[in-house]
Amino acid sequence: MNDKTKSDFQIIQSHANIVEIVKSYVPLESHGKNYFGVCPFHDDHSPSMSVSPDKQIYKCFVCGATGNVFNFVENFLGVSFLEAVKIVADKVGIGFTVQENKEDLKNKKYYDIMNLATLFYENNLRTNLGAEAREYLHKRGITDEIIKDFSIGLSLKENKALYTLMQNKKIKKEDLDALGLIAEGETGVYDLFRNRIIFPLKSPTGKPNGFSGRIYNSDSNSKYINTKETIIFKKRENLYNYHLAAPVARQEKQIIICEGFMDAIRIYASGIKNVVATMGTALAKEQIALLKKLNVKVIIVMDNDNAGELATISLGESLLKENIDTGIVRLTGKKDPDEYILTYGIEAFKDNIKNPMSYLEFMNITLRKDKNLKNPTELTTFINEMIACLSSATDELLIETSINKLVEEFHLDKELLKSRLLSKELLTNIKVEETSPKENTTKTAKTNNKFTRAFKTMLYYMMNDTDCMRLFLHYQLNLPKCKYRLVSNNLIYYFELKREIDFADYLTFSEEYPEVNEVVREIIRDVHISEFTPEDAEAVLLVIKDILDKQKIEELKKEMSKELDVNRKKKLFESIIEIKKGCVKNDRD
Repeated sequence: MNDKTKSDFQIIQSHANIVEIVKSYVPLESHGKNYFGVCPFHDDHSPSMSVSPDKQIYKCFVCGATGNVFNFVENFLGVSFLEAVKIVADKVGIGFTVQENKEDLKNKKYYDIMNLATLFYENNLRTNLGAEAREYLHKRGITDEIIKDFSIGLSLKENKALYTLMQNKKIKKEDLDALGLIAEGETGVYDLFRNRIIFPLKSPTGKPNGFSGRIYNSDSNSKYINTKETIIFKKRENLYNYHLAAPVARQEKQIIICEGFMDAIRIYASGIKNVVATMGTALAKEQIALLKKLNVKVIIVMDNDNAGELATISLGESLLKENIDTGIVRLTGKKDPDEYILTYGIEAFKDNIKNPMSYLEFMNITLRKDKNLKNPTELTTFINEMIACLSSATDELLIETSINKLVEEFHLDKELLKSRLLSKELLTNIKVEETSPKENTTKTAKTNNKFTRAFKTMLYYMMNDTDCMRLFLHYQLNLPKCKYRLVSNNLIYYFELKREIDFADYLTFSEEYPEVNEVVREIIRDVHISEFTPEDAEAVLLVIKDILDKQKIEELKKEMSKELDVNRKKKLFESIIEIKKGCVKNDRD
């Protein structure tokens, strides 16, 4: 570093107020001479970082992070020291040019070509020729501001529009070919990206290094065309939108990772800017390093399909091994975050982001699917799979709490599980208590008998009395499918035709429906009540409603236990509360 560069640093630093620079990234409060804030360089929950305007330094009293204004920007944004100096210089209005490293200098011509192509595509979208593409984007909720933020552009229908521009700029054909911008066929050279909306792919520092082109007005079999691996574009070294998401992620202390760049754009456009996309379903070690560099929680939101579930498992395991704090969100009802937000709104999406599952909670739910845990073999398989998940974890407290939950739920030997975890040996068959299934069966049978008796009694009342019929219709019970519901439906049909109930006439009417008539005769045979009142009928109806409500609550609870979407889980819980409120009201009445 020469004397002039040192002098430039000193000039820039003398004009930079470290408090103001740090405040642009992290909230600070004044206490005496210094300012304090939550440290962004470790998992901090109370202000432990001090910023001194007198000394022009920052220091965290917990993790020990310290330095000057350049060091703060360097570590906060994850950029090089010289890039940090350039950022500070720009903030204070002083010109400073970063001398590029050898690798950047070697590839400078390629970045310059990609930058020119990006500007060409952006300009196309702004012209009259881009009107249809702009309308397509606007209809999808992509505003002009978002178009600008993501440098979205348009490739024209002409075969050689970009190639002609580059030739006029004296750019070599082999360089365009090396960057995957052109192809060659029987008719000669042509632009690879034609008649598509262009989404530039950018490096972690924000340089255009690739493109993804999407159809918008044709029936092409290829929905997307993506840049191949080139000298400056390595998919494993990039995360879509990382350059914009990283500084916001440090402020928010978390980053959302989704599958496709349209999902990332939709989430960003909805106001959540700390989002990146894998542009696939796996994470390479270089991509994990980018996430780890941020030192924030990672929230995984993959597509709602089998591939998305497998990707969530793979990504979660990779992050768990690196001891990265990971949350899992599984949206239901729509294919991906893009469709989910358009259908249910951003608040529903935010509810899920605010309440993610841990990776081990997610695996606990996922591995239970399609397994009968009352079966010793299937329970053993489940426990072995959970032990395999735990073996990827490095957090001892997380491992301990997870094992305790398994021990408590399945009455297992804790030391046995821990020994299997350490040795990675599989468990043999686990014994399952046989009493609970029998007890549950007996309980279910008693409930079903009670319901059948009450329902048959109510049907007898309805066949004999118009007021009881009206009372039944008033309650609007959601009855299960059974032979007795056939009779209730038939009675309702008879009542709609006659507008009153006549027992003898209904018997004749039911004979036209043999299946119904058979059940009607069963009811007459089994129910022996000579006198009754509407109050008696309502008491029976309340018994039926109580049984149905309890069954519905159990169904909703089971659905809740399997539901991964927090917003849907909340709605299921609200449904349970509404049913319980109805039960309380009936008890009071």
